[in-house]
Amino acid sequence: MGQEFDSIERNGANSLSVDFIRAAVAQYRSNQLQCTADNLGLEDAHSIWFDLPTLKKFIADVENLARNADSSVIDADLGVRMYYAAYPENLEDISVKNEYFKLHTLIMIPTKKQENSVGEIVHYDYNPLINSSDKRLALVTTKAMAQNHGSLAPPDSCEGELY
Repeated sequence: MGQEFDSIERNGANSLSVDFIRAAVAQYRSNQLQCTADNLGLEDAHSIWFDLPTLKKFIADVENLARNADSSVIDADLGVRMYYAAYPENLEDISVKNEYFKLHTLIMIPTKKQENSVGEIVHYDYNPLINSSDKRLALVTTKAMAQNHGSLAPPDSCEGELY
């Protein structure tokens, strides 16, 4: 098993130590998750799962729509920002399980690398659904490119989790 792990690392795969993962997950659960329980009386989710086809499609859509909106965009200019969020109660325009209301989630938003007014490189939130380099337009449209609706655990099953 150690040799498999070593060869994966040499091939450029991302990795973190199991000890770090355990410590970081435990830190979250004993602080942020416990704070939510103590202060909001809410048993919040501790993980979110997305299937690989959904993630791949989101990334491919970001790349394709960004190139269609601006042919000078290259992959190195693009990224994804993950916002911590919580499902609002009684929001009728989203199709979410009632058990998810008030629970935390992630909302993924495309980003585009650009220089700001003083020449610093900034990863701006970016909406490739609009064909404009004006960053402010992303906030005044009714739809923004984003990804959400992973599976929250709990209330969904925690079976399969190791951390």
